[in-house]
Amino acid sequence: EGQHQVSKDQLVLQPEVAAPASNAKVGGLPNLATPVALQSWQQVKLVGLDSVGEMLRVNTLALDSEAVKLFRVPGIVSTGEGMLQRMALRHLCSKVVRFVGSVVAGRYDYLRLVETLSKLGKTRAVGGAREEHFEALKQGLDITLREVLGDTYTKEVQHAWMTAYSFNTAIVIEGMRSAQGSMTARTA
Repeated sequence: EGQHQVSKDQLVLQPEVAAPASNAKVGGLPNLATPVALQSWQQVKLVGLDSVGEMLRVNTLALDSEAVKLFRVPGIVSTGEGMLQRMALRHLCSKVVRFVGSVVAGRYDYLRLVETLSKLGKTRAVGGAREEHFEALKQGLDITLREVLGDTYTKEVQHAWMTAYSFNTAIVIEGMRSAQGSMTARTA
């Protein structure tokens, strides 16, 4: 009673939780929440996650149209074509920005983040995603952040965002590999 329920579609973040001390590690990940990294996350949020998600969608699919498989949702997103699918992809890409930005800012619940990303990896395996699609998404994110942040996208800021992306992706890929191993074992 009186407890706030979080849907599975929501990122489990705790924005009221202070970032760890500058030298602290959470789950083996060094704290990325430097003042300039935090400022970059604020700037991204000011532009708007939907807008940045749309930019990420466009940039990623321009690099590799097959990367749509990262976001395949039966009955909603299959090819990325059509207005409704583009809208769904924009929403999913904005979630990528939110997950990565939250790690950059140090505003996340480590255990819940790992659980969520592991489950996501398992569903991506079924959708036909391949590990190289994550590289296209990373490049798309890098291009997008360069466009959004301009001159403030320094090497330090880029390092924070790409480290956070790689951290998140490693968990998703591990979940994907686990699911692929389970599927292979069942068919053997």
